Amino acid sequence: MEYGMEMARSYTVIIIGSGVSGIAAATKLLKNKFNNFIILEAENRIGGRIQTLPFGDGHIELGAQWIHGEEGNVVYNMASDQNLVSDRRETMQQFMNSTFVTSSGCEIKSDRLREYIKVAYSVFDDSPKDDLERFMSLGELFHKRTENILIDSEELPLKQFINWCQHYQNSYNGSDNWFEASAINIDTYKTCPGYPAISWKSKGFSTIIDLLQEKFNDETEHLCIKDKVIFGKEVVKIYWSGDLAEVLCADNSRFQAQCVLSTVSLGVLKNVCNELFEPEIPEYKLDAIKNIGIGTVDKLFLKFPYKWWPDTTPGFSFLWSDDDREKFVKENKRRGWDYLCDVFGFYIVDNCPNTLLGWIVGPAARNMERKSIDEIKIGLVYLLNKFLGDKFTIPQPDLVTRSQWGTNSHFYGSYSFHSMNTDKEGNANSQLAKPLVNSTGKNILLFGGEATHSHYFSTVHGAIESGWREADRILEQFKE
Repeated sequence: MEYGMEMARSYTVIIIGSGVSGIAAATKLLKNKFNNFIILEAENRIGGRIQTLPFGDGHIELGAQWIHGEEGNVVYNMASDQNLVSDRRETMQQFMNSTFVTSSGCEIKSDRLREYIKVAYSVFDDSPKDDLERFMSLGELFHKRTENILIDSEELPLKQFINWCQHYQNSYNGSDNWFEASAINIDTYKTCPGYPAISWKSKGFSTIIDLLQEKFNDETEHLCIKDKVIFGKEVVKIYWSGDLAEVLCADNSRFQAQCVLSTVSLGVLKNVCNELFEPEIPEYKLDAIKNIGIGTVDKLFLKFPYKWWPDTTPGFSFLWSDDDREKFVKENKRRGWDYLCDVFGFYIVDNCPNTLLGWIVGPAARNMERKSIDEIKIGLVYLLNKFLGDKFTIPQPDLVTRSQWGTNSHFYGSYSFHSMNTDKEGNANSQLAKPLVNSTGKNILLFGGEATHSHYFSTVHGAIESGWREADRILEQFKE
């Protein structure tokens, strides 16, 4: 044993990561009386990219926010069975019915606006029609399909509107920009039938952890996940080719197991895969990690002492002109406020009174993450006044917070998408999910997480299904 190294603790299985995929795997193992495992978690909490926080008189979602679809969606099935799903079905209408304002402070009142928004939303509903479209980016596909439909006018500046559409689509798709994302997404990503974005009635998305542990079922002995998690364990090396796998953590603690399930974020794999695995994982898996995309989608929350916007307004969408953007960046260069030009709107928040949620994506989001809360507060109030100050008296917010998915070394991104480098056959996700075997032919290194799901990638229900999939693989391998 090397100096300063702990003696390795041994288990049958080690799960790396207590995000919803790792929790799903763990709860299924426990439900099947499989107990000899541990979960190593780098953060000090359970949930991964699900993070519900109390905020003022309500709660907010720093990460996953909506249940996407109903039919065939395991999250919807679990939540609706316990009457935890909101009856309100207007979530996506926030964007469509928001007040669109230009960077000169003018509200867009053109009759064409709602029509153009519907066109923009519908562009990605149809599969690529031919090989030309199939090999396009989402941005190229949007321009091709709208070039003879969306017309520029003084009442509705087309370039500004399309720029907003790109920001919105990036926030939905998970890419830094829509020229990185492949049109293959339309075919490979499968939507669950039903309403596309459903809110939780109360308590928030973190309730899914309780649902997985069956805490809402009085007839079931609750699955005790908390006792299985060791927090503050950042994994820095996985030795996987021998009879036993060994996991080394940043604090020099060591763990051995017959099988390791990695559920770490694709963003983490992209950043550390060359150093994390010993020996190096196969080239096909390295290619999958490299070619599946992951971007940064962040949120900015502001709670005000009172509601200063009209009851009929679900939010405000911001349209920048090139001249105004250039002028704004130049005038505020010292302040480092260029990221503010990519906050594409503010919208009301379910379950949190007097609160607005701003969305920001891509490099600008990662730039924002490096700012202090005080800097962000000043900048966001300035931005709101620039667009809305002529119409409203905007008070100073009581509370401000933000997500930091892009620069957090335990995530390095929000959720995955198919990039222009992703294979056109659409099997990169299944390649990432494929287990690795040791010298005796036993599965020793398994992979879970949303990016390993072939058609529900980027979703919570996809992450859960991937965890269950790997738990089944473990149970089969170690069945008596």
